[in-house]
Amino acid sequence: MACNELVRGINPDCEATRKPGGLNKRVYIGLLSDLDSAVFATGNVMTALTFALGKGFITFTGKREKHNSAMALEVGENFNLRNHGLNLVAYYNTPEELEALDSLLDVEGVFMVVETNSGELEVWGMNKGANFANFGLKASGIEGGSGTAIVDSNIYTVAFNGNHENLQLYFKSVPGTSTLAEDLAILDALVIWPV
Repeated sequence: MACNELVRGINPDCEATRKPGGLNKRVYIGLLSDLDSAVFATGNVMTALTFALGKGFITFTGKREKHNSAMALEVGENFNLRNHGLNLVAYYNTPEELEALDSLLDVEGVFMVVETNSGELEVWGMNKGANFANFGLKASGIEGGSGTAIVDSNIYTVAFNGNHENLQLYFKSVPGTSTLAEDLAILDALVIWPV
């Protein structure tokens, strides 16, 4: 294989040019260090993941169209990295919920699966291939608080970032065949909180 080549392009269909933006309200969060394995297919697709015994996803649920993701490019001399960024909007009401948010601010090697408003499951913080556990996301900023007026939101928005060798991945248990409901059921079976 050549060191510098292009092998394919994009010819978007009507669905791709009219796809709605934004993320749904629930985010699946895991630690790469808790994974025993991850399986990838052709393209940027992850088809399966296995957690170590007693490990799994926790979920953060907010409001629809509040969480968002972004991608940036970290340009290097030898190769470029893709900076995965995900902003999680956390609504809290109890000291336990603040403690959960506090613990999320200090962990490293996070990956997240989010449902898009266009019906896909995207995986952020996961590097494709055998070295999938070497990357991940880390909290890089927090904003929010009480607000000023009674109608203001009292939330925290936490930014997560991390450099990777690929853009985000899709989670499709059977590429081209599995439905969103089937793939969500697989993820739900891996959730350890809430039980």
